[in-house]
Amino acid sequence: MTERQVVRAPVRHSPAVRQSPAAGDLYQQDNYGRTLLRSLIRAQLGATIAVLVPAAALLLLYPLLTVLVPSLGQASVGGVPLTFIVLGGGIYPPLVLLGFWYRRRAERVEDRFAELLEQRDD
Repeated sequence: MTERQVVRAPVRHSPAVRQSPAAGDLYQQDNYGRTLLRSLIRAQLGATIAVLVPAAALLLLYPLLTVLVPSLGQASVGGVPLTFIVLGGGIYPPLVLLGFWYRRRAERVEDRFAELLEQRDD
């Protein structure tokens, strides 16, 4: 009886998967890495504040109006209190739109940041 031998094809390594261009620059403790991270964080903070301010205004507007104009809190439309209509149907659609707007804005910030990293790599 002869001994069995295993025949294998040579192992081919796929080309190295390239990480984000110049992503290593972010982790370096030099001025360039710190500046990149600060600019990204500042842009993300700006996008967050740009969405939170209108959202807070939208959420606080109706309760403020009911305090200033008490008859508004007592009003009803078709037997349904106006408060339910405004809070149940009038606030959520604009908040959802703000959410979509924030997502688009955050993606743009990330795309610009990736472009900046690609330019650095070139």
